[in-house]
Amino acid sequence: MIDSVDSSVNNPGEIFHASLENPIVVDNEVIVPKGADVYVRLVAASSAGKFAGKSELHLELIKLESRGRSYPLVSETYSLTGDSRGKNTAEKVGGGAVVGAIIGAIAGGGKGAAIGATVGGAGGGVYQAVTHGKQVRIPSETKLDFQLDQPVTVTTPRSFPPAAH
Repeated sequence: MIDSVDSSVNNPGEIFHASLENPIVVDNEVIVPKGADVYVRLVAASSAGKFAGKSELHLELIKLESRGRSYPLVSETYSLTGDSRGKNTAEKVGGGAVVGAIIGAIAGGGKGAAIGATVGGAGGGVYQAVTHGKQVRIPSETKLDFQLDQPVTVTTPRSFPPAAH
């Protein structure tokens, strides 16, 4: 990926720029060079709410550009899903000092767990109300693997024999 994609910012239908990680080679001939432009569409995105839901991104390839030509692509959907927020809420609101320890661990690791143990269940509910679920993000330079659902015919420059004199 050249562009980044974020479940809390981007919307379905948006197009993102990527590039081919490795060349496509057939019979020892480079058909599409490394670095060729590839375009990816965000098919669906959802952002976790305060108390329920999970963040998701669903992407598909739409186009390859190589050597001045454009090739439409049809691929499987690449999906990335964050943690479920509903389960997360139940864990944090339900258990008194244990809930406080979970909050403390999130806030500050091991030391935070000891401090958080005194917070109790009410703190767990407050924590959930002021934060959103973990968003899903695909940073720039992330390698994604797609499987094509339909074959693509790529036109390559032909080598012509030298002209006879």
